[in-house]
Amino acid sequence: MTTNNEFTHINSLVVDPRFFRQGIAKKMMEFVFETFDSKLFIVETGLENGPATQLYKKFGFKEVKQWDTDHGIRKIKFERRFTN
Repeated sequence: MTTNNEFTHINSLVVDPRFFRQGIAKKMMEFVFETFDSKLFIVETGLENGPATQLYKKFGFKEVKQWDTDHGIRKIKFERRFTN
């Protein structure tokens, strides 16, 4: 994770498959928002990762970009902005 007063970039949010669907990712996202006082939060995932996309949208993230990696994976970038 990269963080400063301007933004927090969540580099990787991963839950062990044995613990899917137990609310762990939701709790991790809540922890990030409670812990870091940034105006912008950024996260990326694979476009085909429906559960992650749903989670980020549930937390108010908006899609800002899509692109293909060198390995042929379609990625999606989300941002959530806070205004004071």
